Amino acid sequence: MRVNHINLQVSDVSQARAFFETHFGMECKFQRRDELAILDDGAGMEFSVSNLFHSPPSPYPSDFHIGFILDGESEVRSAYERLVSAGVEMKTDVSRGGPNVYFMCFGPERIMIEVRGPAAEAR
Repeated sequence: MRVNHINLQVSDVSQARAFFETHFGMECKFQRRDELAILDDGAGMEFSVSNLFHSPPSPYPSDFHIGFILDGESEVRSAYERLVSAGVEMKTDVSRGGPNVYFMCFGPERIMIEVRGPAAEAR
């Protein structure tokens, strides 16, 4: 069994949908009003953002994050430059962590997002 669906509660479904479509290449497969949007990553993960009961923003724990694992260092650096150019708020610059390079940025509602991939010399 594998995890292939995750949902994040957000206060603004349309804004979160647009963020993940624009910056992470997800494709919306379904949206119901301002309550739910189901996005597809093209690799088998169904990712949704919702606010089914018009709740205030969810207080995620400080270490909570979602992640995107890329093929290598050049892809991570390219994603970093693209997101910085688009004005996405960064938590960290591109850094080395074990065999990977990574950076952290903030998505909708300051949900932390990790982008990482194997460092060039670690392959």
